[in-house]
Amino acid sequence: MLTKRLLLLLVLFVCLAGALEVAAQDEDSSKAIKAEEFIKDRPGTTKKSSAARYKPAAKSPTTGAADTPPPGTTFAQLGVTFWRFRRSLVGDRTKELVEEEEGDWTLERIEEGTPLATGQMVRLSIESLSRAGYLYVIDREQYADGTTGDPILIFPKQKTRDANFVKAGRLIYIPSTSGKFRIKPSESSKVHVGEIVTILVSPEPLIDPAQLGPKSIKLARQQVELWEKRWGASATRFEMQGGAGQTMTEKEQAAGTDGSPELTKDDPAPQTVYRVAIKPANPIVVSVPLKFRK
Repeated sequence: MLTKRLLLLLVLFVCLAGALEVAAQDEDSSKAIKAEEFIKDRPGTTKKSSAARYKPAAKSPTTGAADTPPPGTTFAQLGVTFWRFRRSLVGDRTKELVEEEEGDWTLERIEEGTPLATGQMVRLSIESLSRAGYLYVIDREQYADGTTGDPILIFPKQKTRDANFVKAGRLIYIPSTSGKFRIKPSESSKVHVGEIVTILVSPEPLIDPAQLGPKSIKLARQQVELWEKRWGASATRFEMQGGAGQTMTEKEQAAGTDGSPELTKDDPAPQTVYRVAIKPANPIVVSVPLKFRK
């Protein structure tokens, strides 16, 4: 008799656990944000609903995950996708030739924080999802002791100074549409563990185009720190569920070239979206980590 009771309790426990798991999954799904919420300012009309969903990443501030921003602020959203190069497969629809490398290569999405091995090639795409403005991208080496190197302006450059005005649907590739960064820790007295990429979208130009050169230029550390202190805000990060590993589409591949059409609501959304609550007139300032594999 006792054995039957224990068996009955065990069955009830298993059923209850299953019901709770389903309820948790339903609740988790209900909290997911549809891609349409982030790309609603892109041109065109939506022909079909996107299946893409986003969830706030772990350890992200809760402010940006709320339905409404705090008083006196508005939500601003920035889309970023890290593209990792890999050898092309037979079924890949987009392929590229890479200088100094043999064969074809295909770019696939990775989530923020994915460790990258020495020698790995990557490209970055940026889209200002909610505000038009002037784009600036600053790179700093990150060291194991928590310090950073000198800020280097990697976009725009002299030849791209007329191309740094961005808006929803306009994709900018860093370092360029056909370029790549190759992971190579610097040889210095400090242990180089990654990069900090700071992205600014300002309603007004921040740097005189006459200061730009054919290559990246060093910025004053005090100036960059002032921008961060004045306009910086904690960003909530959203990752596209199931997006990692998806390859670049033909439309995305062509989007960064001169004269290419803008992305529409029917095209893929960014892999990662950063949402900040800022004053309406303030620039967007978001810092994105790029980690090296140990």
